[in-house]
Amino acid sequence: MRHRRVLAAVLAGLVGPLTATAPPDLADFATLGGLLLEGRLGEVYAPAWNQAGPLQLLISRLLLVGGADGVPAPLVTALVDGAAVVAAMALCGRLTADRGAVLARRELVAGLLTLLWLAAPLPWNGHPAELAVPACWAYAIVLQRRNRCAAAAAVLAIAVAIAPWGVLGLPCLLAAGRPRAALAAATAGSVLGAAVYLPFVLTGQFAMFGHRWGVAAGSLPHLLGLHEITWWFRLLQAVLVAGGCALVAWHGRGERPAIATAPLAAALLRTATDPLALSYYWFPVAVASLLLIALVPATADRRTRALAVLLGYLALLAEASGWTLPGAVACLAVLAAAQRTRGPSSLRERTVPTSLRAEATRLRAGTAG
Repeated sequence: MRHRRVLAAVLAGLVGPLTATAPPDLADFATLGGLLLEGRLGEVYAPAWNQAGPLQLLISRLLLVGGADGVPAPLVTALVDGAAVVAAMALCGRLTADRGAVLARRELVAGLLTLLWLAAPLPWNGHPAELAVPACWAYAIVLQRRNRCAAAAAVLAIAVAIAPWGVLGLPCLLAAGRPRAALAAATAGSVLGAAVYLPFVLTGQFAMFGHRWGVAAGSLPHLLGLHEITWWFRLLQAVLVAGGCALVAWHGRGERPAIATAPLAAALLRTATDPLALSYYWFPVAVASLLLIALVPATADRRTRALAVLLGYLALLAEASGWTLPGAVACLAVLAAAQRTRGPSSLRERTVPTSLRAEATRLRAGTAG
């Protein structure tokens, strides 16, 4: 138990290379990242299939250093996977008041879930850079709560620079309260994010909006009778996802778990409404669900803790079984059930201001004296 993080990192380092595959699009993204580095901007978004952000293209290029045939080098895979499981476990220690055996159990729950996701294999069965998008959303909420609106906008812009769907999480800032400030920061973040793409648009060869997507059987668009979608559907999808994210964020405003529940709602709604049923759409859900496990208050009752853990493992089951739409709906139902719990021992435990926490510590010290 004492060396649980080291053991988990070693296991992750072994699991990664053993389950390594050629990540979809990674080699193509890396090639486009090379064109970007060479200054050949007009060629980067000339192919309409390129729906990745410039930052993702550069990260893809970096991840393939030393790799071959589109597969990252074993050392890179091992280091990334080891860092992922240690980060998940460290967050539990950083973000909860639990200590001793209770903290160890929480870390083990998060560590095991991360190891299972790595065996899926996350992130090497998708777009590795997109794992940072929900993390950016969550960190933007933290910055907004600290009244660092400009920094929050910059972090949101980074999410958009990784992938255009990063705009779906802009309403997460409502979790900080103060809707006017949240709107200003979200607007600034969207403008900064769009500015990243402007140099490519000015080349006159920006074909991203001309792409058409097929529709997977069993997806929501398929159930609506659609067989092919364009960016018009993407705009409707964005309204639905952002609207749901806004509701969850506003419902949990001012509360620590909303740092995870708002990004989680956005990631789940995106998965539930998408025309594609790709396994890596679940990877941002995995990141947000692990963050939720870390953020469940130490005073939460067993039901609340169980729902948070259930959601994380249910998402893994949905990804592994290919039940995209039913799985996403089930996860959303569990998230709604967790948010219905009220009271000081629930997910709705409010954040204690730093000044009050310091004052309480001072008073306890005086009493002990």
